[in-house]
Amino acid sequence: MAKPYREGGVWSFRLRVQGQSLYRTGFVTAEAARKEYGRLKQILLSVGKPAHAGPFQTTLGQALQAYALERFPFMKGAVQDASRVNRYLRGVNLETVRVVPPITSGSSTAKSAVHWVVQLDPAGQSRAIPKSLKKHRDSQRARTDGTDRIRKQLAQTPMAKVLPYQLQELMDTMGKEGYQPATLSLERALLRRLFNYARQSWNWPEPAHNPAKGLNLPKVDNARDRVLTNAEWVRISQALEESGQNPHVAPLLALLLETAMRVSEPLHHLSWGDIDWDRYILKLRDAKSGAREVPLGPGAIKILRILEAGRKGGDDGLIFPVTYEAVKAAWTRACASAGVEGVNIHDLRHTAATRFTLELNGNLPVLKVITGHKTYSQLNRYINVKPDDVSRLLHGRPLTEAEAPAGLHMLASSPKSLDQVEPASSEKGGPGNVIPLFRKAQ
Repeated sequence: MAKPYREGGVWSFRLRVQGQSLYRTGFVTAEAARKEYGRLKQILLSVGKPAHAGPFQTTLGQALQAYALERFPFMKGAVQDASRVNRYLRGVNLETVRVVPPITSGSSTAKSAVHWVVQLDPAGQSRAIPKSLKKHRDSQRARTDGTDRIRKQLAQTPMAKVLPYQLQELMDTMGKEGYQPATLSLERALLRRLFNYARQSWNWPEPAHNPAKGLNLPKVDNARDRVLTNAEWVRISQALEESGQNPHVAPLLALLLETAMRVSEPLHHLSWGDIDWDRYILKLRDAKSGAREVPLGPGAIKILRILEAGRKGGDDGLIFPVTYEAVKAAWTRACASAGVEGVNIHDLRHTAATRFTLELNGNLPVLKVITGHKTYSQLNRYINVKPDDVSRLLHGRPLTEAEAPAGLHMLASSPKSLDQVEPASSEKGGPGNVIPLFRKAQ
């Protein structure tokens, strides 16, 4: 055993085990140094040789970079995580992470486990910021000075020496600087996965306990309950038509309302070969929860038939060749023009789930097939029947067509005027342009 030696006013030691050379100093007595020497040697000998340089010689920033290279290719949400990782890497002048889609054959339908190719960009490479955003970015940097300072300190700290109180300080500072609870939760989740991965896959013995566990975070309350009405959908649809923007945007949004799909599912994964016209089924090869089949109602079939009629011969590519950024921009402009506030694209999924709940008399097993949720607890977050709806039901008051959830007894691709919607028959609630909250089983 190497003897501790005095260095200035403290005791120090050097240890080399399993390819790792460690240096420790700052011990008040030689006995304290000997105990720590013995503890580290026993741990390193018992777990075997670690991957990479080990937790004592790898900083958190370097570990995040290695983790990104190894794991991000298989993670669907790697784009968002890459942005979080790069905030640590830029602070200590390390190469930053960039994820790009893999090059695949346009005719291939095989599902691949690899979602991204991960590349490293040179350290210090500045991102081009449009002049219109420069003032905003400067203000944002000034607001997050404390968070950036702590991230830099952590990125320079060896993984074995990262302590829970340091990560708690990061969370507290982010909260004080205005970050939302959901953002704090995602930051903590990234760090927690990193330390778990280092211990399980890299065979790193330290830190003995994951420092990202057990942190105090504000409660995340990101539940949405916004449901568009038919009247609002009519105004938005009219604004989309009048805008003259990308012709694929309006049909895409209408299809979301008719199927309860997530916007990423038809936008990124849907090609003409994925439609089974005989079964009225849309086959998603790679959705958020894996491959699934989406039932297509009459409204969805109508939208797809209209698109098929304008399809170019021999085109087997994507049905919606448009970017999410373009769809989001068009949606924002249409909502503003229509005077519809507090609604985002994902609320179409909430609206569709609520609409189908009413149409199907609360048949949750059927609804779960439509939405693709794995559990009823997940599904219930998207069913947003309001107290006013229940009160209306209890007192037998009808639900007017305009007040109904968008798509209820009115196809999303119908003529864009409530005046042109055929009134509900007596079978669906009596004469006039009104419908009951729930239809009786036929």
